[in-house]
Amino acid sequence: MMTNAITLTISIMIVALFIQSMKNRGRNFKNEIVSLGILGTFIGIAIGLYHFDVTNIKESMPQLLEGLKTAFVTSGMGIFFSILLSIFKPQATKKEEVIYALEEVVKDFNKNLTEQFGDNFKQLNDAVKNMILWQDNYKSHIQESEQSISHIIKELKQISLAKESEQANIQKLIDNLTSSSDKVKVSLEETTDIVKENMQLLLREANGRL
Repeated sequence: MMTNAITLTISIMIVALFIQSMKNRGRNFKNEIVSLGILGTFIGIAIGLYHFDVTNIKESMPQLLEGLKTAFVTSGMGIFFSILLSIFKPQATKKEEVIYALEEVVKDFNKNLTEQFGDNFKQLNDAVKNMILWQDNYKSHIQESEQSISHIIKELKQISLAKESEQANIQKLIDNLTSSSDKVKVSLEETTDIVKENMQLLLREANGRL
């Protein structure tokens, strides 16, 4: 019958709203449940009265009773589930409020922690970058210094080799000059001896002629 279908439909809607109210933290469908119960009451009474015939009360009574049954069932379910929500939903709401407050505290803590450590990590990252840059500059400076020192050592070696070669040439020149001096000395001595002998020979010849 139509009244049974209406009763079943309104009952399902009331139960569905009750379940949603228990699951949903931010919504409470208590007023909607009561409204559906009242709506079912009016529909049931309206259906019963619509089919009621005062001239045939005996035949119209079953229709009136079916309508009243729908009215009482839907209104009873609406009142029953609204009472259940009044009992259980406030407790659940309080628990959910505590949980929500804790979640907010945790979120704020994580946010502050992230900001604090984010700044610290940023400063640490900047310090590491500056240290790496300083190391690169120091490395470049060391490499340039090593190249300069290597160049100076190379030039000193070349100068040392040049001086050694120059000293060797000077020593060779000195040796040559010494040898030439000795030869000149010997030659002068020999020439002097020859001149002396010739002078003595000339003196002898001159004395013999006299």
